[in-house]
Amino acid sequence: MAAPISVNLPVSDQSNHKAEVLSGQDDQTFWSGALSQSLVTLLQTSQYINEEQLYYLHWFERWILPAMGPRPIDGKPYYTSSFVHDGSPLEYSLNWKEKKTGQTIRFTIEPSSPKAGTAADRLNQQSADEFLTRMKASKGVPGLDLTRFHLFLSETNVPDEAVDEALSKNPPGRPLTRVLIAFDMEPGSSVVAKAYFLPHLKAICTGTPVKTIVFDAIRKCNGPSGSYDASVAALDDFLETFDAGEAGAPQVFMLSNDCVIDSPGSRVKVYVDASVGSLTKAKKVFHLGGRISGPAMATGLKAVGDFWCHAFGLDSSDPDVHNKEVLPADGAKCVFVFEMRPAGASQGQPDIEVKMHMPASWLGKTDADICQVLSTWFQKHGHGDLASRYQPDLASAFPKHDLGTSSGGLTHTWISLTYTAKTGLYMTMYY
Repeated sequence: MAAPISVNLPVSDQSNHKAEVLSGQDDQTFWSGALSQSLVTLLQTSQYINEEQLYYLHWFERWILPAMGPRPIDGKPYYTSSFVHDGSPLEYSLNWKEKKTGQTIRFTIEPSSPKAGTAADRLNQQSADEFLTRMKASKGVPGLDLTRFHLFLSETNVPDEAVDEALSKNPPGRPLTRVLIAFDMEPGSSVVAKAYFLPHLKAICTGTPVKTIVFDAIRKCNGPSGSYDASVAALDDFLETFDAGEAGAPQVFMLSNDCVIDSPGSRVKVYVDASVGSLTKAKKVFHLGGRISGPAMATGLKAVGDFWCHAFGLDSSDPDVHNKEVLPADGAKCVFVFEMRPAGASQGQPDIEVKMHMPASWLGKTDADICQVLSTWFQKHGHGDLASRYQPDLASAFPKHDLGTSSGGLTHTWISLTYTAKTGLYMTMYY
């Protein structure tokens, strides 16, 4: 989470609006002041070597600052879509793996441009494509491949003639976000780009359900590397067990891909939100009602249960712990990410890894509360160094945020959890 645009970012003069939009350098200077220091601190506290810190900061200033588009005017975003609750155009994250000593810094942006929100690009559907195309041409990310990106962009795009209808029918207060781009800055490795597509505006103007748009797009990725059909079918079959319009029922809302060349390891990710007020409900969605199985899933379910009890202060030996409703109906919604890989013709089984993304507010009313829950978890799993420095590091990265109060919103936004045989427990904290 960057500094909230409506509160902490400097206010510019409306009379100079036109000049500001035309001056890319002024915009980049503004975004550098708003965003770069947090990155510098996160890289330092996560113990990246000096050469990596300098490389990633230079890369960030070369590629990301120009992609942020025009700076806010009078404290208001030039183009408002608000994929982060506080209006920030960038979300940082810290990735922790149980079997790895260090952590990885990542971030997500919604690319923008002076055209965003104007007649030339009313829904900001062009900025991400133009940004990644420039990056590929200049080799800003080694190995960047846009084949699948362009497929998903086309499949979720709102035609120009349907924009008015999409805007008029979009529910009040629902973000207009269309395309997000994320980057992993893995120590000792190259930057990896990922893309995220929200098809709800196309669903509004076409009458086609979001899940149909998403599943049809994924099926078009079947090819020499294998088929996603079994994984799509498992998820779709689970979703069909819920009644149409059922309150809190799982709903597909986003599609994602890694921007790399197609291979047997190529991931497609489907994001599903669902209300899960009890551990039983959370586990049911996590393994699709038993449609995903195997040793890794069994360990993943145990991890979900362990963290659930840890976060909510429950006794895991309580025979009724699975059925305790610990969240109110209007505060139980979280996100499940189903990462699908292509399966060979002889496999015939879904190849899916699952992550559970919990709203940070589940863990505490303040960031200090959340830090305490996370630090004790890290300590419990053999990462005492991270446990001891997690809250000081966070305070250092976001010095304008008061971690001890809920006033102005939380710095933490989401906490995700999964398990893989390679990484062990795998958690990401989003800011």
